[in-house]
Amino acid sequence: MNIGSVIKYYRSKNNLTQSQLADGICSISHLSKIESNTYTPHESTIEALLAKMGVQWKTELAKRNRLERQLNEFTASLLHYDLEEMERQYSKLLQENEYIQSTDLVNQYELIKFRYYLLIDDLNRAERQKEMLERIKNSFVESEAWMYQLFLSLHYSMANKKEMAMEHVNALEGGIRSIPQKFEGELYYQKARLLIMHEQYELSAHYAELAVQYFRLNYNYIRLLHAQLLLAINYMRRNLLVQAGGLFEVLKRNSRLTGQKELYNQTLYNFAELLKTREDHNQAFDLLTELHGILPHDTYFYKAVLVSLIETAVEVGADAWEYVRDLRELSAGPEDEYFLLYLNYFEKRNFSQPDLLSYSEEKMFPFFRNNGYIRESKKVALELAEHFQREKKWEKAMYYQSYYDRNGG
Repeated sequence: MNIGSVIKYYRSKNNLTQSQLADGICSISHLSKIESNTYTPHESTIEALLAKMGVQWKTELAKRNRLERQLNEFTASLLHYDLEEMERQYSKLLQENEYIQSTDLVNQYELIKFRYYLLIDDLNRAERQKEMLERIKNSFVESEAWMYQLFLSLHYSMANKKEMAMEHVNALEGGIRSIPQKFEGELYYQKARLLIMHEQYELSAHYAELAVQYFRLNYNYIRLLHAQLLLAINYMRRNLLVQAGGLFEVLKRNSRLTGQKELYNQTLYNFAELLKTREDHNQAFDLLTELHGILPHDTYFYKAVLVSLIETAVEVGADAWEYVRDLRELSAGPEDEYFLLYLNYFEKRNFSQPDLLSYSEEKMFPFFRNNGYIRESKKVALELAEHFQREKKWEKAMYYQSYYDRNGG
């Protein structure tokens, strides 16, 4: 415990100068060294200084230990995805914010707040917290420095800075001995997630399985579901459709039983994508229709579901224009170029095949390639490669086929 910081906290709270507090107990220079934590005084000096301010040393020790327990409970709620308890613990700790700043718990407290802001998707507060942590990182012990690197990786992946996110998470494995054991599963999960984004599927599966094993052994059932969803997506991307389908069925049931609405919605969407790959368009259409009816309309996810619904409606012979009109109304901003490209593509399908292919080559493929939409760019590349092969335009066919092969096939 940083007793000097605690003494300074109470001295400031009681509006005392160092001279007033030190009078009759120790010299001013002695008190200054105590408050800066460069000198540890005798217990009797501590008790005398605190007693002068109406504070009991044993009471302070008990308070510090209570706050440590609360901080551990806050951390556990984050790790177990217990969102209601997480909010409750955060509010309780926030009431003690000023006092915690005077204790040796401050670094851990500020680090966990950073993770909390990322979890609730408050990127503005997360950015401010990151800037503050950057200023105090030289005071981190080894385990705190490790946590900071992990949280930075999470921060950069949320900001779609995949390379920086991977750089930070790769650096962590060199310091595996300093990892706080309770964060081990989070490391495996984050690495698996980033490797999927980089299309390194076999290595991603290895880390996803480690995450599944860790969460299962530690009875962390909600995060186990998250890791299983990641593994199911991995299987789907590697064309292991039977394994992926089995996991999606389990996840669909268990996420519903545990009340994990967001996880349930993500499962339905990815399961529908798998069913489309298996050309089971009717079942995919049913899942997407369910999603369409329960998602809020002001989200990116809802617009992604509309794109998938339009594709699937065309395959099953349903009326897609309702979804096209809905997506057109929602895609008015400059950030909606992805959806506008798809809207134009679907509208052109009903008129001219040459115009459609020209649009795919000149608009869609460059946009997807330049903005990191790997799956989408591969899909368009394959369509173009097959078209130019039929047209016997071998140079263009080879270009798009090579792009498709280079990016995972």
